[in-house]
Amino acid sequence: MTPTSDPALALRVLGISVGCGLVVAAVVVAFARACLPWLDDCFTRHEALPAAARQRARELFLAQLTVRQRRSWHLRRRFDAIAASGRRYTISGYRPFNVCTRDALFCIQIVDRIPVYDKLLAQKLLIESDEQRFLARANVRTFSSRWRPLIADARKQYPVDF
Repeated sequence: MTPTSDPALALRVLGISVGCGLVVAAVVVAFARACLPWLDDCFTRHEALPAAARQRARELFLAQLTVRQRRSWHLRRRFDAIAASGRRYTISGYRPFNVCTRDALFCIQIVDRIPVYDKLLAQKLLIESDEQRFLARANVRTFSSRWRPLIADARKQYPVDF
């Protein structure tokens, strides 16, 4: 009897093949997550920064995250920062518009060449300690009109002094 003549056997063989594929995928994902700190160093441009500075920045960044934020960072490379107003901002790996809510994207650039982890930590601390200043300084792409008055008020309170 060949697998093609017995549908039940063919389904079992297919099930085993899919199961093995899922196991391999899980191992690859686990390996990639274990190597992500190394991959972060490979894919970000900071040739002028010493490795020791990058390592210290990463350690400080992780030390300043809560347990929940750290777990989220390790699993998904993003975490939530909650402002005093109760608004939740999701901060992801450093790129343009890396801070988001359900209906808006925010980009706030930290001036100078500093490690990526220092930039992420600066964004987190600014959101958690002074949301108004964050809103005043951030470049915003919004998908709803509810952000316009909040941003206008923040920019009146903290005028840009370029």
